[in-house]
Amino acid sequence: MNHGGALWMIHGPTASGKTGLAISLAKHLGTEIVNCDARQVYRELRIGVARPTDAELAAVPHHGIASHSIHEPLTAASYAAWAEPVVRDVLARTGSAVVVGGSGLYAKALLHGLDPMPAADADYRAELEAVWKRDPQALVDRLVQLDPEYAAAADLQNARRVIRALEVIHRTGETYSAQRRGAAQRSWPVPVREIALDAPQDWLDARIAARCAAMMAEGLQAEALGLAEYADLSPLRTVGYQEFYAPDAPVDRDGEMTALLALRTRQYAKRQRTWLAKMDVRVPAPDAWNYLRSHVGA
Repeated sequence: MNHGGALWMIHGPTASGKTGLAISLAKHLGTEIVNCDARQVYRELRIGVARPTDAELAAVPHHGIASHSIHEPLTAASYAAWAEPVVRDVLARTGSAVVVGGSGLYAKALLHGLDPMPAADADYRAELEAVWKRDPQALVDRLVQLDPEYAAAADLQNARRVIRALEVIHRTGETYSAQRRGAAQRSWPVPVREIALDAPQDWLDARIAARCAAMMAEGLQAEALGLAEYADLSPLRTVGYQEFYAPDAPVDRDGEMTALLALRTRQYAKRQRTWLAKMDVRVPAPDAWNYLRSHVGA
């Protein structure tokens, strides 16, 4: 069913119902889904990234779920280079496409292109990586001081994001956030319609708690510990896995680990909500599909 061509981008904090909304929208439009989650792309990660269920994947054709390996990690630029031809193919065949995920930088890279950035400074990066291993909070505090705007929206538990921002600031003398608002622009053959799920905090917190408990019951601990030898790879330095690798991790105390996962996930969702607050089209997450049909014209 074609309701007028568009490229839909569904943003939202973790656990806000993006997957279900994307499936409903894709079915309605007779199109397919392209994943824009920076962790669900990895085939080795399943439970800790809340990969869509087999039933959800069967409901609508999906692209970019378990499509890459943690041993060849993606960046925003390499993700966009992979995803752009996929999206264009879906648009050519169906007239529309649905992109969904919580990775704002990946979405920006795909939809609009990335602003030019300075090349890596290997020596300075090595210095920062050494500091991160000793005291990650020291680098987080430095980024908060130098670029509070970016720090408010970034995943501050992601070493690569924090170090890259500090590296760019060091090389240019300008904030990282300012340099990400340039004139980069990608052209699409249909309108781009970006929406953000607006999730009430209490409602989202309850969903996060339920999700973390379900992940633990499904076997997240075994999955994470089975990947422990790769803990230094960037795909594993993320909420849902890194909690198991800390020296004082409560791996033998399920209740404490579940509570820790929920806390870290809430903190991550708070940063996502800060970034999403600037978006023009906000859809109430608890009744997203009905609202989308009634108010946004899906």
